[in-house]
Amino acid sequence: MTPPAPPPLTALSVDGNLLARLRHGRLTGHVESAFTHVINLLSCDDELVSLCARTLDDAPWSMRVDVDDWQARGIRAGTPVTLATDAITLGAPTRHVVVLTPGPREWHSKPVPLRLTGHQLAVRAGVLAELLDAHGARGGMRTPPDSANTFEAAMGAELRRGQDALHRSVLAGDGPGTSAAITQLLGLGPGLTPSGDDFLTGLALLAAQPGSRIPGYVTAAHEVLDRLPDRTTRLSRTTLREALRGRARQSLLDLLHLLLTPDELVAPGMSPAPAELSRRLRPPVDRVLAIGHTSGADLLSGLLTGLRLEAELKGSM
Repeated sequence: MTPPAPPPLTALSVDGNLLARLRHGRLTGHVESAFTHVINLLSCDDELVSLCARTLDDAPWSMRVDVDDWQARGIRAGTPVTLATDAITLGAPTRHVVVLTPGPREWHSKPVPLRLTGHQLAVRAGVLAELLDAHGARGGMRTPPDSANTFEAAMGAELRRGQDALHRSVLAGDGPGTSAAITQLLGLGPGLTPSGDDFLTGLALLAAQPGSRIPGYVTAAHEVLDRLPDRTTRLSRTTLREALRGRARQSLLDLLHLLLTPDELVAPGMSPAPAELSRRLRPPVDRVLAIGHTSGADLLSGLLTGLRLEAELKGSM
């Protein structure tokens, strides 16, 4: 006897690009991976779609669902999936259904134009560096050189060498050097989103914004991903590609907006006092730092490198 289907779940919000894709026709696929707060679906057109618990923020190719714990529903990797504009169905014969009608909120990743002076960028980079140093997790890009774990120390040293090489190459406008440094960092580190990839993603998000002075990084990163698609995980590759298009999870965009938007209450070209900037930035910084174990800190390390590059290229560092 087939067990009764669980009550349907409701989609709270959905990425506009994902919804537009579904309007072109239904997709089939399977569950690639399942965690407490996220289920990753691999569609028949090789797109990775994430079903996120309500506590997570909106993100590219994702849908927030009115659920707390996916693992409690017994959904496992390999479960067949059908995606359509009215519902997403997981599993057979016991079906888990996420209902998309009458319609979840449609989410769009909005660009954040880079209009700040070099001085303003330098001030913001300094404040972000202090917050990251005070509150960011140790490990990944921030592995101490004297780490007691020999493997972690060696990995941290390799990550720092890649970071330094990338900074120098982008600053010099050295395309081949930039590609080589990206290749060195891509896939470097353990986990579904290795530290090197998270760093590249944070930098990519800034470089992809209108007005950036480092678009050459975007071109080089696309080229490396096209040439070496299997160098990292599917999830990490998808996240980096979206960042190169200026798209990222909402917590990162909220921080980017605060970092790059001129303050109307101070004189043109000036910045609020560092203490005031730190007070404003702390809540969104904390939200990003809560991503994964070191992923949040690694993302912020990439974003910080991007801010410093933009400031240097405008002659303020």
